[in-house]
Amino acid sequence: MLYVTSFLITSDILNHFLLSNMTPIYDFYKEQVAFLTGATGGLGGCLLYKLCIVLDIQRLYVLIRGSESAALERWKYTMPQQYRHIEDRIRVGKVVLVPGDMTKERFGITTETLCKIEEEVTIIIHAAANISFRAPLQKVVLDNCLPALRLAAWATKMTQLQHFVQVSSAYANSFLPDGSVGEKIYYLSNPDDAEGELEEILRTGTTMHLQRFPWAYAYSKQLMERLMISRFPNLPILLLRPTSIGPAIAQPYEMYGPQGSCPISTLYSRLMQPTGGKSIWYAPAHGGNILDEIPVDIVANVLLQHVHAGTRGVVHASSSYYIPKTLEWILERPSKYLPAHWAARMAKPVFVQDTRVEQSKEAEFYRIGSRAWEFCAPSSRRLGSLNGPLTFGLNDHDIDRFAELRVRSIFNETFGEGRLMQKAGGIGQRALASARL
Repeated sequence: MLYVTSFLITSDILNHFLLSNMTPIYDFYKEQVAFLTGATGGLGGCLLYKLCIVLDIQRLYVLIRGSESAALERWKYTMPQQYRHIEDRIRVGKVVLVPGDMTKERFGITTETLCKIEEEVTIIIHAAANISFRAPLQKVVLDNCLPALRLAAWATKMTQLQHFVQVSSAYANSFLPDGSVGEKIYYLSNPDDAEGELEEILRTGTTMHLQRFPWAYAYSKQLMERLMISRFPNLPILLLRPTSIGPAIAQPYEMYGPQGSCPISTLYSRLMQPTGGKSIWYAPAHGGNILDEIPVDIVANVLLQHVHAGTRGVVHASSSYYIPKTLEWILERPSKYLPAHWAARMAKPVFVQDTRVEQSKEAEFYRIGSRAWEFCAPSSRRLGSLNGPLTFGLNDHDIDRFAELRVRSIFNETFGEGRLMQKAGGIGQRALASARL
């Protein structure tokens, strides 16, 4: 069953904002200088495209880990038709590549570049993260907590800074029971001891709170949020919490989403394996719960519009901006759109209500699939309705056609010609078929 809901437009937290008095968003960004991390990832790459091409930002500093040539090759592969426009902006100095490493002292950035960034940057967007669901706690804390806190500390020295955007995750609060999840900071204990938790993790590699979360990744984001808010109360922080990020519906092109950046796409590739049998899922609502996913380009739009609106605090980017889909609907897509002879060889999803029944490996790994959270987004009232590339309107978007294209693209990349092309170092079939400016 598929649910379609409208925006949540009430909020007791945020003040009214008069959109009519706002500087038009395109003019706003043309005057900004931004510093972006994570630009070779899925969301970061989409933000790179929107900031430098769609919004024509004055200047964009892009932190890259490794060589410039490696970053350029990455964008050439993930955004083949858009790449030349990014390259043009690098050539004229509107995009400045900054070799560095978030885990190193002073981020591995040269003193000269550090000074320029401190003097010029008006917006920081920290989208870099270790998004592995398998990584151990100490590793994801070193990757997701400490660099974010060091970046926030550096941001306090920036003389022109107006906005500090930290990308978190809606599943930072996956320790909560099913039900509504608000746009606020949640605490694990009273009184809160985030600093003590961090010290314990760095010393021992674990903490008693870890067992309350499906993955160490989720806990690392939750800890980061509490530490950032407590350490930097005067920083103009916007904490963006996306739910599961899916492929783009439009930009940079339909189906954009680098391999590994869309969890449900990865789930699909696992479900497509010709293993036969059953895929057992514990689902009290018989699969009728919402498994929240939002396209990456809508996440980018939510972020960019909230920066323009001057929003502070926590903001959700959830399927309330898109089309909420049930677990049952999501799991049915591969068998619905793949050839019958192949679908017959795949494991069939089966829902159980008895917790004693052993789940499939997929269900154990994607434990959030059996949960029923509602990630409320009352902050949406601050956002205007725009035409063009930053609109939230879905216009003629056909979810069934989109789902079919997604399934067939994943199948082709996993088992077909696309896989062979990837091994050969060529451009993926999906990019060839769908890429466009």
